[in-house]
This record gives sequence, structure tokens and C-alpha cells, in this order.
Amino acid sequence: MNPVEKIRDQHRTALLQQLAAKPHRTRIIHLHDIRTIGIITPQLNDEDQITIAQFMHHMTENGSMVRKIEMPLNIEQQLDKYGLPKADLTQLFTSYHYDLLIDSTPSDSLFGLYVTLAASSNLRVGYQDTTLPTQDYPYSTYDLIILGKGPIVLSQYLPNLLSILMQIRKTPSK
Repeated sequence: MNPVEKIRDQHRTALLQQLAAKPHRTRIIHLHDIRTIGIITPQLNDEDQITIAQFMHHMTENGSMVRKIEMPLNIEQQLDKYGLPKADLTQLFTSYHYDLLIDSTPSDSLFGLYVTLAASSNLRVGYQDTTLPTQDYPYSTYDLIILGKGPIVLSQYLPNLLSILMQIRKTPSK
């Protein structure tokens, strides 16, 4: 790694650590009590577009407001000099608070990690491909990690997450 790349990498790491140090209080609630959902996606193929659309429709019918941010196809052109997404790309999405924030980007996605850290949320959910070596800092970002063998499959990931959130017990009213 040349000296300029090393400085960029160190600065990017410092910026991510700064974002990770923001106060974050995990609050896990039952699926039916979730009112705001943010979902971070990679570039989606036709099948995944349908899966995301169905998920968003289902959650909207249950009374949730869902926002989506998709990693742009030309992501390299949307990065700042440190290799992080430019503010104008993420600012509209990260300016909201989410009860549930779902990162459906691949395990090693810097875009998904950055947006997750920059957004305000109660529950951060990520995916870990167990066939890849684990990296410490990305996974400490998430409150809940869905494990899988191989690349993320949205048609399995999202129903699995919904099933987990359905199992959370509602707090009895007093």
C-alpha cells in the first residue's frame, strides 16, 4: 500500500470509528410496534427488486413507514477522497430516525457499514456470510446479525428477520 492510500485508509477508519462512537441505545421491539424502517440495499437484480417491493408493501400494510437507500451502480464516482459515500448520496436517508435499520448489503460492504453508522436507529440488523473470515469492527456495529452460508439471499434474509421480530414478546400493559 502506497503512503497516500495508507493515509486515506487511516483517515477512513478514524471517521468510521468516530461514527461508531456516537451514542446508540439498542431497543428491540415486537414487529407490530415498529413504525419506521430503513433498508440499505446493494444494486438489486429483478428477483431482489420484487422481494424488496413485497417486503416494503407488507410492512407498509402493517403500519410502518419504510425508506430504502440503494448502493449506486457507479459507487466509485460517489465516494469522497477517503473512499466513503458523499454526504449528498446518503444525507436524505440518514436524516431520519428508524425503529429498525436493515443492512442487506454484502458482509464486506463499506457503503452499508457507513450508512448504518451514520443513521440513527433503535435496532441495527446486518448479515454475516459465515464462509468469509469475520472482521471485528463491522459486526460490532449491528445489534442483530443474521448468519448465512454464502452471499446474502434477500428472499431468505428478510423472512428470517421478520420471524425473529415476531418472536419478541410484547411488554404487558400495566
